[in-house]
Amino acid sequence: MINDKIGAGGFAAMLALSRIFTEATALPGETVQYGMQRFTVILLSFLLTAALYVPLAAVCGRDAERSPLETIAGGSRLLAGFTGTILSLCLLTSAAETGLRSHYYASSTVFDSAPSLYFYILTGAAVLFAVRRGMEASSRTAVITAAILAALLILIAAALSQDIHTDRLYPALADNTETLWSETVREFSLNCEYLIFAVLCGKVSGKRLYTLPAYLGASCTVLLMMTFMYNTVFGRLTSRLEFPFYTLSSISDITLLHRINGIDVTVWVMAGMLKLASLAFAFGRVVTACFTGGKDNGKAAGIAALIFPAAALGLSELFTAYPELYEPVKRVRISGVSLLFVGLFIPAAAFILGMKSRKRGCAA
Repeated sequence: MINDKIGAGGFAAMLALSRIFTEATALPGETVQYGMQRFTVILLSFLLTAALYVPLAAVCGRDAERSPLETIAGGSRLLAGFTGTILSLCLLTSAAETGLRSHYYASSTVFDSAPSLYFYILTGAAVLFAVRRGMEASSRTAVITAAILAALLILIAAALSQDIHTDRLYPALADNTETLWSETVREFSLNCEYLIFAVLCGKVSGKRLYTLPAYLGASCTVLLMMTFMYNTVFGRLTSRLEFPFYTLSSISDITLLHRINGIDVTVWVMAGMLKLASLAFAFGRVVTACFTGGKDNGKAAGIAALIFPAAALGLSELFTAYPELYEPVKRVRISGVSLLFVGLFIPAAAFILGMKSRKRGCAA
């Protein structure tokens, strides 16, 4: 379940789908500024993420058998406990936010009459099933879901070809320079997939470093395509739409798929479940590496990965009932501080401890 291997291609598809899901959904009261600046924000945020991946890729390249987290755990129990605690908090809050996004998206579109508790129960059951089936099965499902999403994008673009007005695009890198940096940081902070890769890269079979450029390239390309559609179809009205992609699918006049907007919601809810499953897998590995020393052959990881979705969705339900509790968590998350700290700390600690381990080996 937790100890099975995952292919690099399937893992990249899972991470890309996870990132695109975040872009297509929203949180209560969340607003995104569109226009030509949106293209700049997306490109800058992915450049920052790519820069953050460089030290991680360097550490992964030095030790093809272990993840950086396992290197830390093997070098210092104290540092492993500290790293595991920080990572656990980051993964749990990311999962709670994912559940919140899924619920808010579904309840604001075609499932507006469903009680939130029912939604979280059904979602939790689906995620538990995905976790029980294992990483490889979940990655195959992610590939299928990503293919459906690609087909959906093509169908919507074809259906709205007459409504695309390229004259709404104008040569400007920024519409408001005062908000450019804050929007870029917010977009950068949404890349919790970095944490998932940092934890699970040791379970990737094949050339695992190819996962990083594949994930970055696919995610950035699709996000730019979606932004192109929003700006050329809706123009300056896009920022007033809570779910632009859902609106695109709703106005698409496709004879074959009269209810394409329902398919759209199903795809994003499925993507949210897969993201929760990947976060649960990552949490299971954190427990094994940082809190058990990896000596239980995955038993503790399996139990933790099954408990994790229930805890995350319970926290999501709490945030749904009491939105004021989520506000401080949201402020920390969109600041990018936690992602930047973990993204720089883990490779640095793994590099230093790896060097010490090799020196001890040479001395022996």
